[in-house]
Amino acid sequence: SEVVGAVKLTPVQQWFFEQNLTDAHHHNQSIMLHSKDGFDETALRTAMDHIVSHHDALRIIFRPSEHGYEAWNRAVGEGELYTLDRADFRNESEVYAAIEAKVNEIQAGIHLSEGPLVKLGLFHCPDGDHLLMAIHHLVVDTVSWRILFEDITTAYEQALNGQAARLPHKTDSFRTWA
Repeated sequence: SEVVGAVKLTPVQQWFFEQNLTDAHHHNQSIMLHSKDGFDETALRTAMDHIVSHHDALRIIFRPSEHGYEAWNRAVGEGELYTLDRADFRNESEVYAAIEAKVNEIQAGIHLSEGPLVKLGLFHCPDGDHLLMAIHHLVVDTVSWRILFEDITTAYEQALNGQAARLPHKTDSFRTWA
């Protein structure tokens, strides 16, 4: 079921906040996917709605408290859970410079205490679509990415085929693991 409420910080999360980083919001992991045939935005949004609902950790935010920081797992209806920015660069003369500028803007826009910690950018380009997926490192790691790629692919393909998303059952929540 949906996990909502306080989440204990893991040791690495505690360490992260103890560093007092100037740009703590910009400590992201990201990937850029490409499709020469383009991505279906409606199917992508449908898939991501299911992904952030299914993977509770993607809804976590980190708020300052009197004892440092605290993690809070937001409910599905509690604020914006991800963003998807679109940009049309098909007529841009410096496509890669435009993409880089937009990617930097999107990644710099992650706000730890307000969220969302998941940001996407869909860039329409002469060679097809490029899809940025940026998630703050406090809620994703390399193992998580492998699981997310499988689930995103499944949910996206199901949405493209007009099917309801059916993802594998959840295992233990991040809150339980922490």
